[in-house]
Amino acid sequence: MVTVEPLCPELPEHPATKYVAGFLGSPSMNFFNATLVAAEGGLAVRLGDGTLLALPAGRRDRLAEKRDQPIIVGLRPEHMNRALQGDARPGLARYDANIELLQPTGSRTYATFKLGGTEVIAELQAHDVTEINQRVELTANMNRAVLIDPVSEKVL
Repeated sequence: MVTVEPLCPELPEHPATKYVAGFLGSPSMNFFNATLVAAEGGLAVRLGDGTLLALPAGRRDRLAEKRDQPIIVGLRPEHMNRALQGDARPGLARYDANIELLQPTGSRTYATFKLGGTEVIAELQAHDVTEINQRVELTANMNRAVLIDPVSEKVL
């Protein structure tokens, strides 16, 4: 008889490599090519179209030596949400999205749009977005972003 160990519950949130980050979860993690840059006294990732997503202050010291270098950013669909008015929690980066595709699943809706020139999927509440071509403000929880070295594909 073969014994199978249960999946480590931290693995989807703290993968060691890009392969594992992309393999786990459905829908899979969104990946963006970016550059790590200094911004507003901290660090941010600059996506291909110039969009800046600020990183939380707690990540600044660990990533300082990677500034001005290419990086891959991974964000799970469930960490991209409809922006709430007045929500200024640390680590939430706001951006505008033009919704291109909606896939309702009951209590959730998968919304497809372009961010930084890359097609991505966000997992939203069922009625956060109701029609194609709707322009909405979303947030990316950069506290949960996975930052990956583009050469080794290891998580930083």
